[in-house]
Amino acid sequence: MKRSSETIFAQATPAGRAAIAVIRISGPKAHQAPALFGAPCPAPGRFTVAKLQDRAGGLLDEALILSMAGPRSSTGEDVVEIHAHGSMAVTLSILDMLGQADGFRAATAGEFTHRMFANGKIDLLGTEALADLIESETDLQRQQAWRQLQGALYQPVSTWREEMVRLGGQLEALIDFADEDLPPEVEAKLRTDTAALITAMQGILDDGGVGEAIRDGVTISLLGPVNAGKSTLLNRLAGREAAIVSDQAGTTRDVVSVRINLDGIPVTLLDTAGVRQTDNRIEAEGVRRALHAARQADGAILVLDVSDPDWQAELAALRDLAGLRVCVVLNKRDLLDDATARQLSGEDAVLVSLVQDEAIDEVLAALGEMVVPANRGDGGSIITRARHRSALQEAVDALQAVLGHSFGTAPEIAAEDYRRAADSLGRITGSIDAEELLGSIFSSFCIGK
Repeated sequence: MKRSSETIFAQATPAGRAAIAVIRISGPKAHQAPALFGAPCPAPGRFTVAKLQDRAGGLLDEALILSMAGPRSSTGEDVVEIHAHGSMAVTLSILDMLGQADGFRAATAGEFTHRMFANGKIDLLGTEALADLIESETDLQRQQAWRQLQGALYQPVSTWREEMVRLGGQLEALIDFADEDLPPEVEAKLRTDTAALITAMQGILDDGGVGEAIRDGVTISLLGPVNAGKSTLLNRLAGREAAIVSDQAGTTRDVVSVRINLDGIPVTLLDTAGVRQTDNRIEAEGVRRALHAARQADGAILVLDVSDPDWQAELAALRDLAGLRVCVVLNKRDLLDDATARQLSGEDAVLVSLVQDEAIDEVLAALGEMVVPANRGDGGSIITRARHRSALQEAVDALQAVLGHSFGTAPEIAAEDYRRAADSLGRITGSIDAEELLGSIFSSFCIGK
């Protein structure tokens, strides 16, 4: 365990007026902190209520003081927490007195968590999951972060890595007896075990990207011709008047952004200008921005006026612009006769009238299927970041390379690919090459975390 020579402190609760303010202190002098305020430090694992004195010896506050001794603490170091009243005057005085004391300094962003990592209290995946938990906006994000904190990805990745090391070790041991042929049953077992690893990891990779969608959210552009109902749809999905709706064509000029919660997944909707040829420079700029937004988005809702005789040609053109992930909404069903409506019901699209209440449920269902495909993998061990997916794919590629080698004539190359696969998984858990990632992760934490 690494013990820092510096004692750090920070307010762990949000700044500003509140019922309680928690000041967290960690390091070799943590247990000396209460004495700065004329208060006793309780025994490790205990707490006490004590009066805090200011520099002049006057009453500053009455606070609850908790004490923990390393390594049995959150950071692995000696830790003290002062739970004071959440007055800004009180908290600023406490922080100022700690900052003036010899051997104490204010913590940097995420420094408490950095010490947790350095002292083996949390791994790299856990650190990322803790950041995700703090940043979670939806219940699904919270649940996913907790699954990661409980080892949903760490446990299988660690098991796979141990197996790769074992298989590579077996092959390297056989290299020492290069003058002997590799027994067929040994090679067959190595290949079978390697193929099983590939299958297990591929099952996690084939999850439809649901973990990243939950964590990062998705961006969906609303694309279509003028007066098709894009702004009406945006307002219905947002549950408020976020965009101006008008019978006049070309009302929407700029991109209007609205964030919604779609069954636990944050979705940013972009209402864009109607796509058409125009001589109006301002509207033309709006169309350019609409197409740019569609190219940058994760998917698109194509909204068309089904009463327009040219809607099918417009749909074909929009599909070429929007990419692969699209949800088609054929609006203004109320303007069709029953026979035409029945005919269009067989289309791979949502046929609705957006002025009717029940229409939005159909659109939400179609949007949900586009955002999170039915193929969600095994639903257990989840990938939540691009780096997880990249490293896992590298491990799969390395193991597939192993199977392409002849163990009899090129065992050294196969053994090196086993090491390459194990190193890729080590980067996921942070057992190797972790430091370069820590700075960016910890910088997203608040000062007292």
